[in-house]
Amino acid sequence: MSAFTKKQISILALAMSLLLIAGLFVVREARKPTPIPDYVASEQFGETSIVIPEGATGDQIAKILFQADVVKSARAFFAAATVEPKSQSIQPGSYRVDKRIPGREAVRQLLDRNRRLMVLLIREGERAYELYDELSALKFDNRSIEQVFGERVLVPGFGRVKLEGFLFPATYNLMPDEDLQTLRERLLKKFSDVTSDLDFVNRAQSLDLTPYEALIIASIVQGEGYDERDFGKVARVIYNRIKIGMPLQMDSTVLYALKERRIAVSKRDISIASAYNTYNRRGLPPTPIGNPGVKALEATLTPTPGDWLYFVTVAPTETKFTNSYSEFLSFKREFQRNLKAGLFEGRS
Repeated sequence: MSAFTKKQISILALAMSLLLIAGLFVVREARKPTPIPDYVASEQFGETSIVIPEGATGDQIAKILFQADVVKSARAFFAAATVEPKSQSIQPGSYRVDKRIPGREAVRQLLDRNRRLMVLLIREGERAYELYDELSALKFDNRSIEQVFGERVLVPGFGRVKLEGFLFPATYNLMPDEDLQTLRERLLKKFSDVTSDLDFVNRAQSLDLTPYEALIIASIVQGEGYDERDFGKVARVIYNRIKIGMPLQMDSTVLYALKERRIAVSKRDISIASAYNTYNRRGLPPTPIGNPGVKALEATLTPTPGDWLYFVTVAPTETKFTNSYSEFLSFKREFQRNLKAGLFEGRS
């Protein structure tokens, strides 16, 4: 073989080596992840409102944010949500969010409750008429509120009833186009889901109560109990009084009739003529006196064993129980001293 031929071979081999190296470089570069388009904090400008529909997936939320120019790309939000476990708790509803923000900031803002728009919060023990005020603040028409929430509805296991007691305490994110009828159905579904999980209907019947009677008791437990740890004892006092035919004598039922919230009632209060005045009427009031939470519902089904007939919340952190009337009077004097000393200020 001539030297010229060897030279050609060397050049060819070098060219092939260079092509191989170039090919490897191209493959390596192709395998590099494409940078995710994402805004930086300094690009934030303005704000907007977005709506996350019921059942929206992470991909769908990312697309909504991208189309509203909240994030620079759907991938920016999705990638940030993937590494944030709390993103699984993002709720459907309306939100006020900043525009042109990093994906991780978009996740944070959707987890911020203060950024939710049209939020209905029902607290444990809240009464139906108090809820009317909150619905009115959300711009619903007062007449429509009274019509939709004032009529009797059929609740499986409970019959046709007024809604007091069935508006389950929780946070509800409302949609911009949601009407009162739809909202009412959501609240009733939440109640049905919770009571179904508790097997409330069957367990109430095993206590020789109708489910509605058990719900009334749960509402009193919620109204009387200062501390959830005492709910079972409060329920037991109610059962013990019913068993011996003793009037319930619960301040919470009288205050419900008066549409007031106070620490205690007066002699004048307990003389009112009302079916909710359990001082001068035996048995349960005709309806629940508020909307109990799950702890009060459970306590009603599993009352703490005991022979107590009386209880007094002597201080915000302490409720005392007894079966002795004289000891009960001693507790009341302790309560009065603490009340005068200002221990209950700011509480109702």
